[in-house]
Amino acid sequence: MTAVRRRAVPSTVGSPSGGGALIGDLWPVAACTILMPIAYVLGLGAVVWLAPAVALLALAVRRRSLHVPTSALPLVTFALWIPITAIAVHGAGSFAVFVYRWLLWVAVLGAFLWLCNTSERRVPTARVIDLLASLWIVLVGFGYLAILFPYVSVASPFGRLLPGGIAGNEFVSDLTIIRFAELQRFVGGAVPRPAAPMIATNGWGSTFAILTPFFVLSWLLAASPRRRRAGWALVAVAVPPLAVSTDRGAWLSLGIGLVYVAVRLALRGSVRPLGALLACGVLAVMVVTVTPLGSVVQARLDGAGASNDTRQSLYGLAWERTQESPLVGYGEPIPNAPDPPIGTHGLVWYAMVSHGLPGLALLLVAVGTLLVATFRARSRVGLWSHTVILIGAIQLPFYGLLPQIVILGFAAGICWREDHPEVMVRG
Repeated sequence: MTAVRRRAVPSTVGSPSGGGALIGDLWPVAACTILMPIAYVLGLGAVVWLAPAVALLALAVRRRSLHVPTSALPLVTFALWIPITAIAVHGAGSFAVFVYRWLLWVAVLGAFLWLCNTSERRVPTARVIDLLASLWIVLVGFGYLAILFPYVSVASPFGRLLPGGIAGNEFVSDLTIIRFAELQRFVGGAVPRPAAPMIATNGWGSTFAILTPFFVLSWLLAASPRRRRAGWALVAVAVPPLAVSTDRGAWLSLGIGLVYVAVRLALRGSVRPLGALLACGVLAVMVVTVTPLGSVVQARLDGAGASNDTRQSLYGLAWERTQESPLVGYGEPIPNAPDPPIGTHGLVWYAMVSHGLPGLALLLVAVGTLLVATFRARSRVGLWSHTVILIGAIQLPFYGLLPQIVILGFAAGICWREDHPEVMVRG
């Protein structure tokens, strides 16, 4: 690896200019952000998350060596452990899904190492953040499609091209179908909970929460007053689909993340974020209170007991079944019809059931290492990117986080860049 020293490049997050082509060298992040609507309509919404894995392969081929930060080593170990557990997988369809899920972890590593091994000149951090923020806006747009067209459910072009043995897999079918909403029935009727461009509502809410710090950086903290005003308008527009999602995990993780960053900024002497956070809270409460959204939220809270019981049952079964195969697990969640598969409803349970207790330990160490390594975040960009990882870590017990876990790889890479502003690897 050859490195050169140069002055730190000033942040231009939220700048409408930024120079260069719209995508160009940014394709690993553009594929799963600004191009997501096109990919989703084609049935490739789940596939484009693998773009950073392709970028990692391209880097490995082009370079004699890669710079691998120490904080990435547990993630490397986890990515190397997963293929070992493939011995527990049976069937072509199951194996294809196993490979896809493994490649998502390679993509997390790829997103991290791609940013650590590509110069700021070729891939500006500010442009990466703006693209990640664009996916937040895409999610809001799909949220309104879910409200307006809740019954849409059609096979995608890509789904029709898949071989029957693979297309028949329920997980693959969920990945490739075009479906804007999940319909959940409460006492007052059915509620169209936003799902696209993710598989399910929990994925939509999880991704929305994880991306929010990048949206804050790109829009609410932009240099342009006009962009900041537009950002606050987008926040107001985002409240209805977030409320309709009735996604308690998204509300909880996002709330904790925003309070966390506001407190850290207050300790540095900046109290304005606390005021902005309070304003957001008041805005959300007002929108929910004075509109029919209030009854939707209340119905969800009233019916939370059944959801909690299902999750507790799945968690208990996950622990019990893992005792029967503690080393390598089962390679995938275990069918449990008519209830959800065992090893879902939380990435920690998925890792334990699919990849055994070593897999669970490696997952926790990998995410914990990224969280600790980015804690010192000295810059504003670094702090908000660290908060992305924090929100993801909070979601580990109750969200599957696949494929949106890739976003944490981008966040880790951005934090590394912010901590090493004068060390730019040749692109």
